[in-house]
Amino acid sequence: MSMKSSDIKILLGIPVFGMMILAVTNGMTFSGLTVFDEALIGEFDWSKATLKFRDFLNLGVAALIIPFMGAIIDKYGVKTTFIFGLILLSICFFSYSYIGSSTHMYLVHIVMAFALAAAGTLAAIIMVSQRIDGDNRGKAIGITLAGTSLGGYFMPRIGGYLLEEFGWRQAFRYEAILPLILLVFVVLFLNSSDKFTSEGKSKTEDLVELTFNDALKTKRFWLLCLIGFFCYYSIMGGYLNLFLYMRELEFTTETAIQALGLMSALILLAKFLSGVLTDYINKYTMFKIQVFIMLLGAIGFSLYSTTAVWYAIPLFAIGWGGLYTLINFIIITVFGVNSAGKIGGTISFFESMGAGLGIWLSGLIADKSGSYAMSFKVIAVFLILALIFSFFISPVKENASTEPT
Repeated sequence: MSMKSSDIKILLGIPVFGMMILAVTNGMTFSGLTVFDEALIGEFDWSKATLKFRDFLNLGVAALIIPFMGAIIDKYGVKTTFIFGLILLSICFFSYSYIGSSTHMYLVHIVMAFALAAAGTLAAIIMVSQRIDGDNRGKAIGITLAGTSLGGYFMPRIGGYLLEEFGWRQAFRYEAILPLILLVFVVLFLNSSDKFTSEGKSKTEDLVELTFNDALKTKRFWLLCLIGFFCYYSIMGGYLNLFLYMRELEFTTETAIQALGLMSALILLAKFLSGVLTDYINKYTMFKIQVFIMLLGAIGFSLYSTTAVWYAIPLFAIGWGGLYTLINFIIITVFGVNSAGKIGGTISFFESMGAGLGIWLSGLIADKSGSYAMSFKVIAVFLILALIFSFFISPVKENASTEPT
């Protein structure tokens, strides 16, 4: 299946814009923070669990509010929430430079949760899904979600440079400028007219549309909630503890940052390719394959070997990148976009709770057990559960009704 020049033009518009937004919002709030971990631990003499509890708070609060934020997106559109989220993110990073205790840090992360819910993955996916038709939607979502990995590649490097040159407090102040730069582009260029073709037809008419209440009656909805919890626990628990895991294995700081960059680059590639491959391979089959690949990576990390880690990183990254795109694509194709804010927001509640617990508990388990080996064994078990549940998600048939299935 070859792409037309018009298709290429579409994919260089809204999806790339979404990719830029996620590169900043996700990159700053997740991987971009990890390079400051040792500096914060050294400054305040915190344990890993004390530090990583900030991410649990961030994602836990986001989990609680994201269903309501989804309803706001359904009613007012993504431009409103993007503006709110980017302004708030800038304020949070500037405030971060003045923290004096773990309590101060936790308060900043609670506020940061609102920024993440407003200008994160859910809003970006809805923006793209409403504006890209079915022939290009998989590729478009893949490009957009690649932004989370693009941010994961560049933000640690930007943060690492600023940290080395100016210290961690001034580094946070400089990074606070980035969301404001992106805010200008959102205000000037994002509009709602792209939701329809030149003939006035909706670009989402190919989708089966379920209301929020209808979605709650389906088995698919609750299976996706469970799978989302287990997968996001594994994704974020593994990735946001990778820096400290590498340092625990006595790799240098530079090598640990390079490992984050390598993983982010591979995740970016996997996210995009999995979106493209949905045109050729059944997305449900692909999802199972990606979970299995990520499981092999988790097992490699659990071996706690300086050799095995270099095999685990690409496996974990490729599996993560693919399943991250596919689970979001499956949610849109199963339930549609008319109620995507409420439906996706509710599923995101489980994903965010899993992610927050994964980051915090992986650090806590490492503190209690003496190493990250046990943390990755827990991740492997959760991926096995996600793989088992994935076999019970069946494809949506043509002209499907809203009958619970």
